[in-house]
Amino acid sequence: MADWITNDLPKWIVLTVWMLVNIGLFIGFFVQFQTFDRYFYMRQRTKESLAFARGPAPVINFNMALILLPVCRNLISLIRGSCRCTPRSIRRLLDKNITFHKYIAWMMILASAVHTIAHWYNYERFVAFNPPTSPTEFGLSNDSFVPDLSTVVVAENTDTINVCFTTWAGVTGHIMVIVLFIMVTSSFEFIRRSFFEVFWYTHHLFVIFMVALALHQYQRLLPVQLNTDEHDPEFCRDNFNRLVRQVNETFAFQRCPLLTQDDFEGAAASSWKWMIGPFVIYIIERIVRFTRSLFYPVIVKVVEHPSNVMEIQFRKKGFHAEVGQYVFLNCPKVALFEWHPMTLTSAPEEEYFSVHIRIVGDWTTQLSKALGIGRGDQTQTWQLPSIAVDGPFGTASEDVFNYEAGVLVGAGIGVTPFASILKSVWYKLSDENTTLKMKRLYFFWVCPDTHAFEWFSDLLRTVEEQLQGRGINDFLEYHIYLTRGWNPSDARNIMLHEDEAGDAITGLQQKTHYGRPQWSQIFESISGNHPNTDVGVFFCGPSTLSRQLHRNCNQHSSRTDPAKARFFYNKENF
Repeated sequence: MADWITNDLPKWIVLTVWMLVNIGLFIGFFVQFQTFDRYFYMRQRTKESLAFARGPAPVINFNMALILLPVCRNLISLIRGSCRCTPRSIRRLLDKNITFHKYIAWMMILASAVHTIAHWYNYERFVAFNPPTSPTEFGLSNDSFVPDLSTVVVAENTDTINVCFTTWAGVTGHIMVIVLFIMVTSSFEFIRRSFFEVFWYTHHLFVIFMVALALHQYQRLLPVQLNTDEHDPEFCRDNFNRLVRQVNETFAFQRCPLLTQDDFEGAAASSWKWMIGPFVIYIIERIVRFTRSLFYPVIVKVVEHPSNVMEIQFRKKGFHAEVGQYVFLNCPKVALFEWHPMTLTSAPEEEYFSVHIRIVGDWTTQLSKALGIGRGDQTQTWQLPSIAVDGPFGTASEDVFNYEAGVLVGAGIGVTPFASILKSVWYKLSDENTTLKMKRLYFFWVCPDTHAFEWFSDLLRTVEEQLQGRGINDFLEYHIYLTRGWNPSDARNIMLHEDEAGDAITGLQQKTHYGRPQWSQIFESISGNHPNTDVGVFFCGPSTLSRQLHRNCNQHSSRTDPAKARFFYNKENF
């Protein structure tokens, strides 16, 4: 039986609480606007669409208050650094910040869709409504109970579209719909991967969205009756004619006095109250980022690796990173406002910090040219462009040495977070004063073609030789899988060198596997090797493989069987 509690229970608890709050806000406001007396006369105009429009409003406000917090990288790192004494499962929730950010966004989309469609009905019904002509109808003397908007919607030959786009609520509402549509459509993965600049710039339209939301209720168009104790609209509607017949008109009007515009007040704006706290936190976050980016690091070295990969080594005073962390890079010479996330490939023990960047897009191509990659001549460091660095920021990989056994799985370029870990392994094992909790490390590298091996295999070979030189042969176990990309020439070379000690493709002692890993068998074997042990599984790569690993972690974990291990799944997100 799969043990989903180990990896999924804390996440589902948070999501359940979040969902219940959203449902509670919707139901609470829906019932309020559908039943409360102070909205009675508004309901006469708009019917049930009033409640359907107002129900999603607090849901939008609540999620708008949350959506900025998961992307406050410094806040996440601060919480991570200050809660090391908390259970591991709680710390791992911080690694799902981007996932939660997406959930919040989809909830806002759903609530905004319902809110917008319902208000379209409200505008249509407002325009089509015929005001009462007699005080015996709903207890009204005239139609003046709607402040501001009444002079527009009751005019003859009024067009609904005109009304929609001549009020603050209508204009700002449609601005928010357009902005939300642009942000969502540019956030799909294939857009982010292929046109990161589009995603980067359109996502900053959230400022326009927040301003429009804050001004959305500026005109206070929603009338709220103030004197429901003196004029009970339900009573007046049900009993007005009977009271007139049984007693007299004067007595009836004492129970149901005629209403004037002074008996109504526009509902006050409330969205800004939800946003002010998180927005202040976000402003502080941006100030910290901006201040940190003013202090440029020194570029120590630029290395050109095979397979269109370049390495940049930096030094910066006061900079300290843990294994697997990442930074954001900005090169004003290439693009003034663009910041791109890059995983650190250097170990904390090294005197510099470095990143490996694959040259695949516009920004990386221009950056490589600015750094002199591909020119063939040696560029002096003073000729290199300035590169701002923001970070470092924490990831799941920080916890790798807190487990008794670790499993690293990298797919293609997703292997970069583990370069830092493998380097740090060598430094820690070389230091006699360092005691490692981890006793065994498994490394799996899944590559789509032979070119992916070239830049990383040198590092792996160095670590392998250094560990063997110190007689440490049972700490690191690695497996490399080539899923495709070999040609007949490669196949012939593999067959000719099959009996040799080293691998024909990578030059490493461990032979390369051809095809995809059999993850179920692998996890079963690791579980048998480490009974009743916490095993950390760390992955960086595509979501398809992530789901397979996550499922296998649950299937092969057990909190009750001492003969099995407990696999804790961690995925890199940035």
